[in-house]
This record gives sequence, structure tokens and C-alpha cells, in this order.
Amino acid sequence: MKLHQAEHLLIICLNNFHAIEAAYGPDAARAAIDHLCHRARQHLGRIGLRSADGSRIMLTARYPLMQSLPVERLVEKLCEAIDGEPFRYNGCDILLSVSAGQAFVGEHLGRAQEMEASARLAASTLRQLQIVVRRGEGVALYRRDMEQAAALLRWVQDGEAVLSWRPVSRPRDGSTILYYEAMLRRVGENGEQMDCAAHYAALERLGLPHLLDRLLVRDVIRELEADPVACLSVAVSPHSLSSNVHGQGAGWTDLIDRLRGDPSLARRLVIEIGDNSGIACFRDALAFVRTLRGLGVRISVARFGSGQASIGQLMALSPDVVKLDSPFMRTAYESERNRLRVGHLLGLARTMSSTVIVDGVDSPWHLHIAAEEGAEWVTGSHLGRPSARRGWTKGDRVTSLSTFTSALHHRQFSEKPARHVAQSLLCVHATRATSTISDSV
Repeated sequence: MKLHQAEHLLIICLNNFHAIEAAYGPDAARAAIDHLCHRARQHLGRIGLRSADGSRIMLTARYPLMQSLPVERLVEKLCEAIDGEPFRYNGCDILLSVSAGQAFVGEHLGRAQEMEASARLAASTLRQLQIVVRRGEGVALYRRDMEQAAALLRWVQDGEAVLSWRPVSRPRDGSTILYYEAMLRRVGENGEQMDCAAHYAALERLGLPHLLDRLLVRDVIRELEADPVACLSVAVSPHSLSSNVHGQGAGWTDLIDRLRGDPSLARRLVIEIGDNSGIACFRDALAFVRTLRGLGVRISVARFGSGQASIGQLMALSPDVVKLDSPFMRTAYESERNRLRVGHLLGLARTMSSTVIVDGVDSPWHLHIAAEEGAEWVTGSHLGRPSARRGWTKGDRVTSLSTFTSALHHRQFSEKPARHVAQSLLCVHATRATSTISDSV
């Protein structure tokens, strides 16, 4: 059999089939499966549909790209072609979570190929992120989250929500920039910028942040390609950190290839792990982070002090940058205890990375506290609100690339004795227990 005629078995799964069924009804779930079949046929051309059983379909296909692309990339592109646009049902936009597994058929198609494809499908991290929708309030919340999440993706695709840039700078010299953070903002009718955090939170609750994360990362890569001195960060949900998003080996293949093909892009990119809901698939996340770091990408952990990841997980990630969560700084002026907490967290963060950023510097008073506590890098509205433009020059010299390289070149992370780690764990748990933002005693 010639290579371009090689037949593969594909098992494609609609991971949120049962959630759609619970929230929109069984007819909606069946219509979503029909939509999945239609999109697969559009992308693959002629297919042999073998079965459509509940949440999954099984088919065989001969696809021309199989002769020039790894099959894992084919699987990823197939899933992106299916979930790239919402499924519309009775006036509602429904986002789909799609995974797939494949196996080479060869001379005979039998149980062995089905088991191989199923095993590759089972490796998908999306399979582990699905939620159970319960009757009553659960249905209402799921439908509301779906409406918000679909609207956010529509804004991005229509250009109504765009990336803005917020500087990370020295507290005593705001013109020295470490890098710029990508911030997604919706542009209002009068040009005002509106935060998209609530809509992104809805996307995360649905287990679908990868749908937006991959778009934002691609946009940031384009910015790096267009600006040879830009150093940029982009926040990615921990749920998206995997090389197996859609199935075994079917995750972020385009990104890895682009970074491998142009190392200068990787060296100016910071992937920020936005720890809003814990790191459910930690083994996958750790392997993916190590792959990125091997290419030269820097890793940042945000929301330190308030995030859901354990100290052990953060130490295993070995971040290049740690960013304190903004509420600690924003409430530091309310009491001496709140202020001391900032210094304590700075010290703890420095046991993981030599580059620590204090977020929430929104006034001269915040800036004063940050400087007094020894912060080396700060960010917040006082230093500059998110803007469509990036200013890199200080006087007549470009400081961004040299500052970025010198600050992050030497990673001073060192393993701590077990007793020190245990003490750090106790400190963080104590900090979390007393760091409710209303605590201003």
C-alpha cells in the first residue's frame, strides 16, 4: 500500500457530550455528534464511518496530508477544525471539547487497532477536565458560562477583543522594562478597554481554556516575529499545558515547531501559568514546561500566595519568574500585618526564583511599599495601564532585550532541604488562611 493511500482508524470523542445533554437536552447532544461527523468529513474528505456510539464516532480515512505531516499533527488539526467554531443549536452557540486517537490500519482492521486508537484518545487531557452538570442551578450556570465563553471567542475572532500590553518595570526606574505582559481587552464603543477576566473564568469552568489560549499564544508569537527586540509574556491556563491536549502527542505541535525553527522567538517569550484553578494534569504540565524550557522559553508562575498549586508543584515547575498576586499589594496599606505579608511572600518567592514581580502597584503608595519591601520588579496601573503600544527605549538606547536577558539568564533556583520546604509549606498555608482580602485588621 502506498504511503499516500495509508488508511488510519480515527476515534473522535465529544468530551462534553453529557454536559450538553444535561444542559440543552438529548436532541442537542445528538445534533452535536452529527455536527462533529459533518466537520470531520469536511476536513478529511472521504471517510468510512464505522460507528457513532453516544459521545464518540469511529471512522477510517485516507488523508493526503498523512504523507507530509506526522499523524499526531493531523489529529490536532482535525480537532481544531471541529472545535474552532461553536456549534449552533436553537439560537445558542455551544463550544465543543474534542479529542481523538488514531491507529494505522495496515492490511486488517481489528480489535488491536481499536485498542491502540482508544489508548491514544485516553491520553487527552481534555478527557480529564470534563465537568458534571447537575440539574437546577448547575444547568443554569453551565448555559450562562457557555454564553459568556462563546461571546469571548467571538470577540477575539471578530477583532472586538485584542491584546494590550502592560509593562513590568523597576520600582525606582519605570523606564527600565523587563518585558510586557499580554492582556486581553475588549474595545468598547467609545474606545474604552474592558477586562475579559470574567468571560475567561467561564471558559475555564467549562474546561475549555485551550480554545482561547492557542489563539492568544499565536498572536504573541506573531508580535515577537514582527518586533525583533520585543520580550513578551502571555498567560496560559494550567489546563492547557500539555502536549496531549487533544490526544497522545496532539497538542501545541505548531508552537513547538515554530519555536524550534526560530530559537530567537523562544528566548524572548515568557509563558505565564495563571494558577486560578490548580494544575489538574500535573504530570502533563511538567513535561510540557520542560519541553518549552528546553527550547529557551521562560516560565512564570502568577498569583503566588493565592493560587491553587501546592508549593511542591511550584518547586517542580522551577519557574524563572514568580509574580505575587495583586490583592496582597492592594491591601498592604490597610494594616501592618498586611504589609508584613508582602515582605514575607517576597522572601518565600525568592526561594523559587531570583526574579520576582509584585503585581497590584496601582498608586504611588503601592509603589512606595514595594520599594520599601525590596521588590525589584513591579507591575500595575500606576506604572502603565494596558496599551496598544509598547515603549522600549530609554533615552537613545534599547534596554528591553539586554535587561530581559541579564535578568533571566542565570536561574538561581536551588533545591532546599526537606525541613525548609516543610516550613515554607506551613508558611504558605498560614498565609492563605489569613490572607482573605477583607482581612484588614
